[in-house]
Amino acid sequence: MPAPLIVWDFNGTLLDDVRACLDALNSFLRARALPTLSREDYRRRFGFPVADFYRGLGMTFGDPFDWESLGESFHMRYLFSPHLALQPGAREAVAGLRARGVRQGVLSALEQGLLEVQLGQFGLLGAMDFVCGSRNYEGASKEAAARALNLQGPVLLIGDTLHDAEVARAQGWRCLLCSAGHQTPERLRAAGFPVIDALTRLDLDALLA
Repeated sequence: MPAPLIVWDFNGTLLDDVRACLDALNSFLRARALPTLSREDYRRRFGFPVADFYRGLGMTFGDPFDWESLGESFHMRYLFSPHLALQPGAREAVAGLRARGVRQGVLSALEQGLLEVQLGQFGLLGAMDFVCGSRNYEGASKEAAARALNLQGPVLLIGDTLHDAEVARAQGWRCLLCSAGHQTPERLRAAGFPVIDALTRLDLDALLA
């Protein structure tokens, strides 16, 4: 069997941005006199589509423009957070796969331009064979984008949410979930795919077998 093509999720998987996302979210909740979330509350509740997650916290949107405007405001706060860093082991995993000649790319709900900028800032853009983000800031499903990629041969998706598991299952891909990101290990184990607690746990030999 050929080595699988590796498809990385970005936010929460390669990038440790939970604190940055939580800080931006809590600023919106405080402005609306709604209860704020702790890190573990957030990880127990976060999900896709992101608009549904926000509604579950008591936030309301008068029309689609309200949601789009909120998304843009969120990302402006997020971008200036001092709490953005690669997950431990991310750089080593990407470099190790590249050294072995394994094809890899990114499939993300993050807006395409911002995704490319952040990958470049953290030195990962040049290692990717493709980068597939969103056309907007809505944080919606990645399933249509995954279908459009039309990837051939064995594929392994590495992500940090149940939505990554849904995308992988819909495409017939293998999946590995990492609980260092936006959802708890208890939630991720329910998907039925292997779960690791950090990218430092990746065994590239086993991954490519």
